[in-house]
Amino acid sequence: MPPARHRIAVIIAILSLLGACGRPPAEDVSNSNSSQKLPFDRESRVSGISPSQSLIPSTTKLPEGTPISVRLQRALSSESAHAGDTFGATVDQPVVVDGVTIVAEGTAVTGRVLEAKASATAPGRSLEPGYLRIVLVSVNVGGRPVLIETSSIFAKGGSRDDRGSTANSVSPAGPRDKDIVFSADRHLSFRLAQAADLQ
Repeated sequence: MPPARHRIAVIIAILSLLGACGRPPAEDVSNSNSSQKLPFDRESRVSGISPSQSLIPSTTKLPEGTPISVRLQRALSSESAHAGDTFGATVDQPVVVDGVTIVAEGTAVTGRVLEAKASATAPGRSLEPGYLRIVLVSVNVGGRPVLIETSSIFAKGGSRDDRGSTANSVSPAGPRDKDIVFSADRHLSFRLAQAADLQ
């Protein structure tokens, strides 16, 4: 081969090698891009959900002190009630927290009699009035009872004159009746003694 042609062939071979080294295979570029994108995709999904979840307020929790107003389904009397008796009631006003209704009006609740004593006349003493102490113990959520703890309501019978100031909560049976009576449909207000999660 003449020297001139030999030099041209050598130069062409060198240029071909340089071009091949400077351009990576298409497959390697694809793999490189995919290996870079996948981790970032996964991280963006995780970081996009987690913070938003932490900012969503709970719609099932009632803080301590939340008022719960109820309406009795049947009458309660210190003359016939006993400690441990349960009674039914319904929520009289929606329980709303931060603008969200947590417990709807009409929701069933259950209460319990903590103390009950009928009026009685002790020998040599005047008539002692009867009394009642009641609390709420559960609220029906999604067809199941959820336990709650509330403040108690204590009511005591009195003389006919005394009953005048509590006529809304007492239904006297007679002038000398000193038993306390909460009539059916009576409105009563309780407060949660501790926070409750109704979920």
